[in-house]
Amino acid sequence: MNVIFLPGFSTAEVVSDVSGRGVGMDVVRSKIESLGGSVSVHSEVGKGTEITLHLPLTMAIIQTLLVRLKEQIYALPLTSVLDVISVEKDQIKNLEGQEAIIYRNHILPVIWLKDALNTYEVSEPENLYVVVVEKNKGKVGVILDEVIGRDEIVVKPLTGILKNINGLAGATILGDGRVALILDLNNI
Repeated sequence: MNVIFLPGFSTAEVVSDVSGRGVGMDVVRSKIESLGGSVSVHSEVGKGTEITLHLPLTMAIIQTLLVRLKEQIYALPLTSVLDVISVEKDQIKNLEGQEAIIYRNHILPVIWLKDALNTYEVSEPENLYVVVVEKNKGKVGVILDEVIGRDEIVVKPLTGILKNINGLAGATILGDGRVALILDLNNI
């Protein structure tokens, strides 16, 4: 069974320098072991093979709301999300220097995620999504391009120069291989 974990091992009939190799099980094993876990394989002739990944309980798995701003995916912890609404651009009003909308017969201050993250955007769509979140100082609406949906993610802490960036709580790798940054809305 350990042969499948050797670098370059493939079950493809034809292997070239550019195809037939994919991501090998050697990469899977090394990544799982770097997280403190293990990989086990059980196989029975004619029945199939079962591969089990064992991950430590210390890994943080959280419920999030995946959102999109331009081409980047972000994750918002569901513990701070109260509601998601759609608004038209003309419903956003400027009240004494603070943009706001009417939400459930109350004034709700809003921030543009693109401004909070200092990103540049050429155009703003007419229909926008507002995610209503609970912050330390009350409720605020966060305006963004699209709400993708709920997802359970594994939190990977940020290290190095990314460690002290306000507004980022970590990162995760989505099922399709893209990296999503986890937002800490209390620090935006």
